[in-house]
This record gives sequence, C-alpha cells and structure tokens, in this order.
Amino acid sequence: MWLVVVHAAWRENGVMRVRAFPVTMPSGVRYWTVLDEDLAVVGVADAFLRQVRFGRDGAELTTKAYAGGIALFLRWCRRTGRGWVAGV
Repeated sequence: MWLVVVHAAWRENGVMRVRAFPVTMPSGVRYWTVLDEDLAVVGVADAFLRQVRFGRDGAELTTKAYAGGIALFLRWCRRTGRGWVAGV
C-alpha cells in the first residue's frame, strides 16, 4: 500500500485537468501514475503503469513517458466528450 500526497491543484486555462505524477514506493522505487482533476489516482492507468514498472521491469522513465501520453489522451477524451474506452 502507498500514499500519494498532493498539496495543490493545477489548472490549465482555468480548467482542472489530468496529469502525470511521480509516486515513490516505501522501498524507494519510483514510478509515474496519472491523477484526475480531483487529484485521485486514475485506476486503470495506474494498474497499467504499475504493470509496466514492476511486472515487466520497465524503467521509471518509461512509466513517466507512458503516464504523460495517457494524461494527454485522457484530456483529449474529456475535451471531445468521449469516455476513454470510446477514444481508443
């Protein structure tokens, strides 16, 4: 189990958005995940990124790149009124 603490929200043109965010595990190992506009972890994205990092032994920077791409995709889905499954 881990805890992500975020001290401030962010805005893009006055609109809340999703973004990539670093997570440090208790062991000190890091990976990146995606937070939504309520600063909650996006579960599907987080499960995928944890699988890349720990299941496939991917590098931290790989999860950073993937998390950034996923965040961009989710923003696009939101702006175009699509769910993430419909956007695929």
